[in-house]
This record gives sequence, C-alpha cells and structure tokens, in this order.
Amino acid sequence: MADIIKNPRNGCALHGALQTVQEINSVVPIVHANAGCGVINYLANSKTTGGSARYSGYSIPGTAAQERHVIFGGASRLREQIKNTIKVVDGALYVILNSCESAMVGDDVDAMTREIVEQNEPVVDTLIAGFNGGAHFGYEHVLADVFKSVYDVKPSESNKNSKLVNIFGIIPDKDPYWQGNLEEIKRILKGVGIEANVFFGVSGGVEDIDNAKNASLSIVFGRWGELPAKVLNEKFDIPVIQKAALPVNALEEKELIDEIGKVISVDQDAVDVFLNKELAYESNYYSRIRDEVIEYAIGKSVAIVGDEEQVIRLGRIAKDVFGAKIVAAVLTDSLKKDEEHELNNDDLFAQVTTNVYKTSDQKDIDDIIRQSKAELVIGSSLEVNIANKVGIPLIEASYPVYHKSILNQSTAGIRGSVEFVSDYLTTIKQAEKEKSEELYNYLKQLKGQKTWQDHSSKKSHVKQLNLISELASRESI
Repeated sequence: MADIIKNPRNGCALHGALQTVQEINSVVPIVHANAGCGVINYLANSKTTGGSARYSGYSIPGTAAQERHVIFGGASRLREQIKNTIKVVDGALYVILNSCESAMVGDDVDAMTREIVEQNEPVVDTLIAGFNGGAHFGYEHVLADVFKSVYDVKPSESNKNSKLVNIFGIIPDKDPYWQGNLEEIKRILKGVGIEANVFFGVSGGVEDIDNAKNASLSIVFGRWGELPAKVLNEKFDIPVIQKAALPVNALEEKELIDEIGKVISVDQDAVDVFLNKELAYESNYYSRIRDEVIEYAIGKSVAIVGDEEQVIRLGRIAKDVFGAKIVAAVLTDSLKKDEEHELNNDDLFAQVTTNVYKTSDQKDIDDIIRQSKAELVIGSSLEVNIANKVGIPLIEASYPVYHKSILNQSTAGIRGSVEFVSDYLTTIKQAEKEKSEELYNYLKQLKGQKTWQDHSSKKSHVKQLNLISELASRESI
C-alpha cells in the first residue's frame, strides 16, 4: 500500500518548470495539459509570498486538453494553441511545457515545435512531464532544455564577455526570498566589477538567456542548478563553480570572490575596498545587538525546515551570530534520482548539524520537531500548528510562506543576513513578551486569593515571579 504524504509542499516537475518560465521577462509559457494543471499551480501559490507573475493562473496559455485529446492524441490541439498564442501574446521566446497526459499518450511535442520553428517563430519545448520529478527537478530541466535548443531557433550574437557570470540555484517561488537574493548576489558581484546573468526577476529576462553562452563562468548555489550549468559547459566550454549555499557574511563573500578570481580576472584593489565596506557593514549592525543577544539568551536550540541550500544558509546565520544549537535539519526539496547526488552529511552539514532528515511529509516533520525539543523553529507556514502545539516561536523563512509579504527582502549576503537577524530577534522578543504577559495576567488573577501565597512560595515559581517583577520594573521605568 502506498504511503500517504501529508501536506506535500513542492508540486510536480511541470509546476517547477512553469514557475521558472513565467518569471523570465519576455518569455511566454504554453502548457500542453488539461485545464487544471496550471490553475492548480496558481492556487497552490496564490497565497504564498512574492505575488503573482505576469503569466499565472487563468492567464497562462494552454491547450486545456479534453478526454478526446487523451484518447486520440492532442498534437493538433497543441499546434493550434501555439499559433494562437503567438498571434495574441507578445513574447521574445515561447516555451512549451509538457504534462503527464501528453507524455503518456505520446504526443509528438518535438514535431509540433519544429513545425512552428520552420515558420521562423522562437519556440522551444521541454519534454519533462509532471511525473518525472518534483518542482526543483522541473526548474533545472526546463532551463537545461532551453539552453540545448534556444540558440538554434533564436540566433543571437556570440561575443564572449570576460566579466559575465551565470547564476543558477536560486529557484523562483521555492525560495521565498528569491527576488531579493538574486538582487543581493548581483550587488555583491557588481561591487567587484563582475556582471551577473540572473535570468529572473526585475533585472533578469530573455536577454540573459541570449547572453548565457557568452558568459565566462557559471555559479551554482546548492544542487538544483547543476544541469543547465553542465549544458552550457558542454556546448560553450563555460567553467562551473558550485557552492553548497549562498554566502551569508563577509568571509563567505570573500571566499566566493576568491574562487571567481581563479577563473575571471578581477581588480584586487577594488575587491579589497568592497570587502572592507562589507565587513564594516556587518560589524556595525552585529555589534548593535550584542546586549540583546545576552539579555534574551538568544542561543536557542533550533530546528530548521526547508530546502537543502536554505537549511545550510540559515543554519550558519543562527549558529554564527546567535550561537544557536541546530538540533534538527529537515530537507524538504525533492531528491535527485542519481546516486551521485545523494546527500553527504559530513561534507555539507558539518558546519550546521549532524541531525539531518529528508522528508516533505508534514506528519514526519511535526514528529521530528516534537522529538528534537527545539526552542525555536525556522521553517514554513506549514509548521505553524506544531510550533503552537509545543509552545515555541516560528520564523517563517522557507516555502510556503503565507503570513507575511516578501518582495525584495533577502536572506543572503551581508544585507540579507542582517535582515534575517532582525527577524530572528523580533520573533524571540515577541515570544518572550507574550510569555511574560500571559504569566503576569495569570498571577494577577491569583493575587489576593489563598492560592497566591501557595504559588509564590514554591521554588518552581521563583523564576517566573522574577519575570513579573522585571516586567513591572520596566513598565515603571
């Protein structure tokens, strides 16, 4: 009997491919699927942070395949939809996304694509269907498929840029802070004279796809960008650097820039000036919170839930800045099928924790958090219930986030780390305030009753009464 997954959070490969394509400016997705696939993806993400892309929900071009298309094939319907989309939707590139139904029926999507390309239209396709994997799988495969064929159907100038790098691994929507993180990485690289192809968001677009072949380096953060970087390496001999996670402090920014400097020539004087400014920025803000770190005993035991890269990144901040003990790390991103991609705890998580779990099943995640005895959870909105049940605060930082809006905020680089540190402190302080007020109101009700003396005389309540006295003193001040 198959296991039931409670509250799955990632979606299928089609959803990942769609979320990727719809965030590239001037690129139009065409979904060859039933009417529900695109809408379900929209409904699943409509309440999450970051807002909606231009092509989302009911505005996504699609074939809306019916039963007859499943029985007799839907290739002719796809041909019709591609032509109609090109007529009414202005785009620089059209990407056909396959589905479970069309893959099982055996629709020749490639033939339909070639037919339109022969009419001088910029159309590419990906044959990755929903059942091939999860959303992360869809992200890297759709990019890889685009790079395999886009330069044949949409010729662009070949002009190698010695200062240009491609950025992979920051996945739209799957990282709630993806827009801000892309902007932060672009800022860091610009600070040392390096241009970045980020592909998505306000500063990315189809031009980045056109220029990807002209880059001198590809940088992959995490493990969900290896495939497109590999395609560019094989086709255009573009070297690849892979980092376990995005940088979170001045030292990690320096390590990244030093690695880039082995491939791309950088001005060392400009690097030194930039890194000194980053270090000063970091030192200024972290020195301001030293008293609060001590006062609120910030070094909590923490459970982190999220994608592998996010867990490493946020775990480093919690450990390095607050001295937190990571008692559990739950990785929720889809696993790759290849054995070579299996997680190596020693290599990737030695700096964070050895208590690593791999699951996206909410019941399993709840059990892990409960058994970990964590004092704080860094996770998604799906962890709200378990955090409330065990009475510990939650920082919503991984997908999905329902209860706050995240536009260009970041959790990467120096500026992103400072933002996350601010959220961390705010969450702890708010939790302590609520705890003190709850206890204060409870004891206030008992005052004057016989039970008041009983409560105040017990040793177990001395610490709680000190909290009340402290609260009263602060109010009087």
